[in-house]
Formats: sequence, structure tokens, C-alpha cells
Amino acid sequence: MVVENPFVYGQSVLGDAFTDRRREIDYLFHELQSSARIFLISPRRYGKSSLLQVVKQKLVQDGLLVAYVDLYKIASMNQFADAYASAILNAADTKIERAIKAVLEMLVRLRPKIAIESTGVASVTLDYSFQSKETWQELEEVYQLPERIARKKGTRFVVMLDEFQEASIIGGDVLEKQLRAVVQTHTEVSYVFAGSKRHLLYEMVHDEKRPFYRMGEIFNLGKIPESEMADFVLDRFSRTGYKVELSTVEQIINKMRNIPYNVQLLCHRLWAQTRDRKVITDEDVALAIRSLVYTYEAIFGELWDNLTVYQKRLLRAIALSKGRNLFSSEVIVRYGLETSSSVSKGLSLLQKKNLIERHDDHYEFNDIFFERWILERG
Repeated sequence: MVVENPFVYGQSVLGDAFTDRRREIDYLFHELQSSARIFLISPRRYGKSSLLQVVKQKLVQDGLLVAYVDLYKIASMNQFADAYASAILNAADTKIERAIKAVLEMLVRLRPKIAIESTGVASVTLDYSFQSKETWQELEEVYQLPERIARKKGTRFVVMLDEFQEASIIGGDVLEKQLRAVVQTHTEVSYVFAGSKRHLLYEMVHDEKRPFYRMGEIFNLGKIPESEMADFVLDRFSRTGYKVELSTVEQIINKMRNIPYNVQLLCHRLWAQTRDRKVITDEDVALAIRSLVYTYEAIFGELWDNLTVYQKRLLRAIALSKGRNLFSSEVIVRYGLETSSSVSKGLSLLQKKNLIERHDDHYEFNDIFFERWILERG
């Protein structure tokens, strides 16, 4: 019998492959059973999407209707409306025929075309042949779907919009205004607006000129306690017959900054790298990290080539200074960063490129292996 690698990364995970977040799961589970509007803000690779899937599963088991929409791959208002309607349709009823009938009745003016895949999942395509002046009236039918279905079925509906900061790119101020106008009237629907580009999501919530200003509660997803992460890693190794010391696991967590994705990625590589002897040492950890940096060499090289000279200088300064005191005259002079205003502008651009993120009093790379690649270049 082939034993599968117990460490999963790069996809949403459920069950025992999900790193323990009991407090966050319980909080979201209970809040979403009332009329909650929660802005779930998380740095990249903290397990936000997996957390949403775990909470979704728990809510569905409790009898709630839950729709999940990932905005990251959506490029237009029409595509968003199709994805939204499809998610609502699939959440509306376990019997797809009844759900289709309900959606057809509620979206008469948009003449929906519904296709059912071999997996049983339905997709909706709406008719957008109407004039632009009628757009809002027509799309409102789509955004009203969860409230109407919830009232009809006598149960709460939960809508999860992942990577919600992309709404401003998909439809600009128009989409934000449309959603705000509908969401604020809903009493039977709870919403989670989740995002990993923290500076963009904070702007949506804190800028009084934006439609979603103070629309709901902000819930920051923090790091998993190191002791819980260590227990998770030790358990995954031991249940597949691997031996590893607690001190080595603590080193893994420390080097990966206790970021779930990074920890799972490194452990996945370690598990595969030592499967012949099933013993993991500190030397194996160092070797696996170098191996991962080498794996992404071509990607990092292309990324580096597309940066300006100043951006390269600033990234190197962040790597060498651990992202601290970047506005100090000492750091500015040492790394040739010109002026404090240049640093401020440069940091803003690097954040927009999703290369770095601000954490309290310092800046960190979103990709720890890119940081190590820069450091190895000297």
C-alpha cells in the first residue's frame, strides 16, 4: 500500500490535513448564524481559503445554505454575476432540479442558461443583451437571490466572497456600490468578505468615501500558535512512520515564520526527500530549503529582471534589515535608497505588486523563498 505524503499545500484542505484553527472556526461558525458581515483579512498563505471551506462544511452540516465565490479568477462584471448565480444555485438545494426551478423563477428577466457537469455541479450563464441603463436593475436580481431563497426556505444563507479586494478591479466603484446597496437590506443572509491583499481590503473598509466603509466587523487572521503547529507537524510525520525531534520541528516553523503554507510546503519536501530512511535532521531541513529555492530559480529570475533598479535595491534592503527601520538615515545611506519619500513610494509599489506586506513595525516578503534567493545573490 502506497502511503501518501501527509503534507498538503497549494490547495484548500479539509479534515485532518487542515492545520488546527479551532478558535477561528468556532468564532466564524457562531457569528455567521446571525446577521453577520465579516471582513476576514489575512496575509497570503495563512490558510484563509481552507479556513472558509472548513467553516462552510460545518455550517452546511448544521443546516445552513452556504455559497462560496472566489473572485481571484474573475475578470468582468458579467463573469462575476454568472459565478455568483452559479454558487447560489448550487447552495440552494441538495436536489439540483428543485434549485434550478427556483433560480429560473427568480431570474426570469435574465433568461438563465443552466448546464450540469458530470460532477453534478451546475453553472449559470445569464443574458446580458440589455441596455447599460438597465444593468443595475437586472443584476440586482442576481444579488437578491440569497435573501429571497433564504426567506422562501426559512433558513439562513451564508455568502462567502473570497479575495474580495478584487471587486474594485472587476467592477470598480460600480460593483462595490451595487453590492453595498443590496447587502445592507438583507436580514436573512450573512456575509464573509475575505481577502489576502490586506492594504486593499483595509482601504475598502476604512476609507469613508468607499461604499463598504464600516460595513462590518474586521477579523484579522493571525498565525497559528507555534505549539499547535508543532503538534500538527509531529503528528503528520509520526503517523507515517517518520522520526523527527521537536527541536527540528521548531526550527522548521521558525525558518518558515510559522506560515501554514510555507510549513506544509517544506514538510512536504522533507517527507519526500527522506522517505528511504524516514529520519529528519537539521541538515535535512537546510538541504530542503536550498532545494526549494533552486526549484523556483527561473521564476525568481524572471521576476527580478522585471523590477527597476530601485525596487531591487529596496527589496535587498528589506531582506538584509529584516524589514525594519527602513526610513532611518542609516538604512537609507547603507542601501542607496535616496530619500524617505522614495522609500515610501517604493514600499507602496512593492505592496501593489504583492511582493511584500507590512506587519506592525516592519515589512516582510510574501514569498520567503524569494527573500532567501535574494540573500543568496549577495
